[in-house]
Amino acid sequence: MKTFETKKLYYSIGEVSKITSVPAYLLRNWEHEFPQLSPSRNAKGNRVYTYKDIAVVLAIKKLIYEDGYTLEKARAMMQGYTAPNNVIKETKELLSQQSSPPKLPPKHSERQRQTLLEIRAVIEELLEKLG
Repeated sequence: MKTFETKKLYYSIGEVSKITSVPAYLLRNWEHEFPQLSPSRNAKGNRVYTYKDIAVVLAIKKLIYEDGYTLEKARAMMQGYTAPNNVIKETKELLSQQSSPPKLPPKHSERQRQTLLEIRAVIEELLEKLG
């Protein structure tokens, strides 16, 4: 049987947050700081991001986090910016290749993990003595 992969046209703020590793509250703030970032809203009023919006988010993120510009300087550099078609195309390809969600950092440190394994061993030992 053939499987058909659906291609999304719109992404929620949570999905964009995971894709770009930018917290949702920061995405909402950037909407006020950068006029180029203006996601549409659906019937319920939720933000819906297109490939163009995600490309703009990645451009802003690069300026601030990778290039080290201040918010004011990044805003000035983004003045009149529109995502070129090749950047939007690259963003589409990036999103289509991303089959699984980005990996989150482990919930426990290695030390905590080791402690939990030791506790598990003690509990299993006690259960064997009781059973």
